[in-house]
This record gives sequence, C-alpha cells and structure tokens, in this order.
Amino acid sequence: MISIRISGTAVRIHFSFLVFNALIFLFRSSSLILAFYTVCAIHEAGHLVAIALCGGSVRAVDLSAAGIRIVTQKGGTIPLRSSIFVLLSGPTANIVVYSVMKLSDCDGIFPLLNLSTAMYNMLPYYSLDGGALICTLTEGRACERTAFLAMKALGILNIALSALAVCQFGSRAMPLLIASSALFAGDMRFKR
Repeated sequence: MISIRISGTAVRIHFSFLVFNALIFLFRSSSLILAFYTVCAIHEAGHLVAIALCGGSVRAVDLSAAGIRIVTQKGGTIPLRSSIFVLLSGPTANIVVYSVMKLSDCDGIFPLLNLSTAMYNMLPYYSLDGGALICTLTEGRACERTAFLAMKALGILNIALSALAVCQFGSRAMPLLIASSALFAGDMRFKR
C-alpha cells in the first residue's frame, strides 16, 4: 500500500486498486483512461463537497479494487438526511455533468461515462453508493437481514449475467465480469 498525506488527509492506494485498473484497461482502449479518471474525480468531488457542506471532514481516502472509499472523521452520529445527501451527491455530480454536456450538444464518450458512472454507483453493493444507501436506510431495522440477502442474491445474479455476456461478446465484456466479481467479493468481506 502506498500512503501519502494531502492537507492532513491520508490517501491510501492499495495494490488491489492498481491490479484492478490494469485488468480493466487490458481490455479497453488506453485513450479512455484520462476520461475514466476524470469522471471518477467528478464523482468523488461531489461527495467531498457534500461532506464539507454537512460540516464533516475527511480523514482518509482509500483506493482499492472495491472502489474509492472516503473515510470521515468520527464525531457523534450523522443525521440520516446528511448521510443520504452525501451518498447521493457523487452520482448527482455525474448526472449534472452529463445533463450540461447533453444540453450543450456535446456528444462523445465523456457524457456517457458520466451517466454510466452515476448508474453504476447506484448498484446495490455495499462498496457503492446504492448499497451504502440501502445499508443506511435498513441499519438496525427488522429488514436489515432481508436487504443483505437480497443484495447478495443480486450480486450472484450479476456475476452470472456478466459471465454470460463474456460467453456471448468475448473479451469486450470481461470488465463487467471483473467488476461484478470484485464488488461481490468486497461485499462479502464487508459483511463478515
């Protein structure tokens, strides 16, 4: 793991992040790399702005195969509304960029990457915003176990569908299988 400090915030790049990205870009054009990381930066900037607006502060940013995780300072309980606002702010930032670009008649891959990133991050995996939102809304409630089992079943279904896509479309669909497998593995580690 590589760890650096930026303005008092620890930025930790785990080896799994580098391996995961190398595998993804092994199957995709290298011309997409800058656009991909720019879209990710827009997404995470949305979260960071929301955290600041809610009066929070960031202790660390972890980059791993499971994604980018922002760790905030612990300081009492966070109101449910603030948690929801922070979780939805990343996808919202991507949707705003997509909408502005489409309204400006900007075509190409960049607007689509923003929309795809927003949709992807709303998938029901704990390491993504959609799953974290489900966890936030069900934590400590009678439906918490049911939500976990439903998310686990959806993860297995997603891996199966991704494997079918690889069989049908070949290596072009391999990033889907890699991502769905990594997300599922991350979820299983999260809920141990």
